[in-house]
Amino acid sequence: MPANRRRQSPEQVRDWIVQGVERLGLEEVGRRAAFRYGYRLLEMSGLVTAQIAQRHEQRFPAARRLAVADQQSANNVLWFGMSEQARLRNLTAVVDGECPCRGTRQIRAVYGEGQDQLAMLCPVHAQASIRAQREGNRQELPGGRA
Repeated sequence: MPANRRRQSPEQVRDWIVQGVERLGLEEVGRRAAFRYGYRLLEMSGLVTAQIAQRHEQRFPAARRLAVADQQSANNVLWFGMSEQARLRNLTAVVDGECPCRGTRQIRAVYGEGQDQLAMLCPVHAQASIRAQREGNRQELPGGRA
């Protein structure tokens, strides 16, 4: 994808997408997308560790180009839609490195001795629980709470 600022036709952008997938392979594109989504979920919650940030920067060294690619991807979905299979595949988030929850699905905040420990659901590993809460479905949450 060129770095110039000219607007490109949707057909040209789709051609570049196809070229990129052919060059990297569908499996690698999916793997990078899952890492990108995991990073984004942690970033929105202010939970990106130095290790995760370093790996993200290695994978996507040009932040501006990544932002443009994200925008073009969103535009492509807006105008041309997405299959149900692609939508479900895009819900996969992976952390490249050790997640702040360490696989427990909860991230604890400790304030001091003798105080209650607060916890939040991990935005990457507890996606199903978070989605259920947002939709109003009351399912069993970690720690035995309903």
